[in-house]
Amino acid sequence: MFAFNILVLILAVIAPISQARPLKKRIAQTIDASTAQWEQACLAAGGADKCNPLSQTAFMTLLAAAGPCDQQNAADQMIDLAKTLSNSSDMVKFTQIFVQQPRNSPDSFSIPYCQSAPKNSELNGLFQCQFDGTKATFTGNLAAGAQGTVPFGLASLNPPKSCPANTAGGVADGTQLVDITQDPGLGNVKGGSGNSTSSAAGGGASSVGSSTAAASSSVIASATGASAIASSTSGAAPSCGSN
Repeated sequence: MFAFNILVLILAVIAPISQARPLKKRIAQTIDASTAQWEQACLAAGGADKCNPLSQTAFMTLLAAAGPCDQQNAADQMIDLAKTLSNSSDMVKFTQIFVQQPRNSPDSFSIPYCQSAPKNSELNGLFQCQFDGTKATFTGNLAAGAQGTVPFGLASLNPPKSCPANTAGGVADGTQLVDITQDPGLGNVKGGSGNSTSSAAGGGASSVGSSTAAASSSVIASATGASAIASSTSGAAPSCGSN
């Protein structure tokens, strides 16, 4: 009886403390589903034993421990392989969708964006969406607008959590972007797929980004504080970036 009373007392002390702690919501997904269709396209194009290892390398970048540019770097490798397989259009398309797939969040904070240009022009202007359930604050308790909280080359992102393939906003928690759309949203990237040189100056400009750079013949854009200048040959100014 004495031991029971002690237990009740301990629980009475602990309960208010545990209730006062804010709950951390983990947002995850079935990561291998993000590259499953790419892998099938790779096999169909003749990639054989090169497909699965790269598929695994890519989907592992969606885990919370991955660096901000790991997803984009993996996508560059996927495009590189596609180019050795008669430039498989399906492989390219599924890569462009994969690079926009939201990443896991262990504490429901938004995930920072890569702040460098992709190697391949097919990825210009593409960056990951965020899951709907993520907070406006980013990992590291960074407020929106701080370094890494805006896609490369953009002054802002409107609406928040969106990406070219899903311009309405965030993606439902745990959902695969490739299950929502088969369109990577290149039509929402001003200038479409250009080259990596123009991308370094924010060349893959997205219509979901800020309009502050909309009419100039050259743009100075870098969220890292280092500027890159690209001359516009089409008369339309770029305003967005990737990973």
